[in-house]
Amino acid sequence: MNTEAKIVKAVADHLGLAPDDIDRHALLLEELNLGPIELNDLLSNLSQKFDVSFDSVEIEYLKTIDDLIILIEDNLLE
Repeated sequence: MNTEAKIVKAVADHLGLAPDDIDRHALLLEELNLGPIELNDLLSNLSQKFDVSFDSVEIEYLKTIDDLIILIEDNLLE
């Protein structure tokens, strides 16, 4: 399983969805109904799972699942 698929699976698991139900272009706030607390919980979960950290500037620009995947992949490269 590639990194992208692992991230999608982790997001799906956290949200209680099947990975196939995750649309990479889905808006985190509007379409997935993630408020600030839910988004923070998701990011905390992903941070632990993938051993990455996010700074507040990076988080401000997260709009879609795809943005989240790119952010984690970029952090894994560092």
